[in-house]
Amino acid sequence: MGTTHWPKDPLFGEDMNVLASILRRWCGQNQRDFNGEESRAKARELVEWFEFGVRDPVELADLIEGRHWQVERL
Repeated sequence: MGTTHWPKDPLFGEDMNVLASILRRWCGQNQRDFNGEESRAKARELVEWFEFGVRDPVELADLIEGRHWQVERL
């Protein structure tokens, strides 16, 4: 029997609380069901960004709102 090697760190309780809080806020602001298909897609996106290394809640919220790569005009 082989061993499965998972290259990603596990999400702990506090991490899950932060991600759920961001998702609940997004659902409320966009009038979406927390258990709906669109919110599940946003949850996957949040986890992907978190696993990529984004840990700041404000930045995560901006990313799922589509405010990627904000650059001010010169």
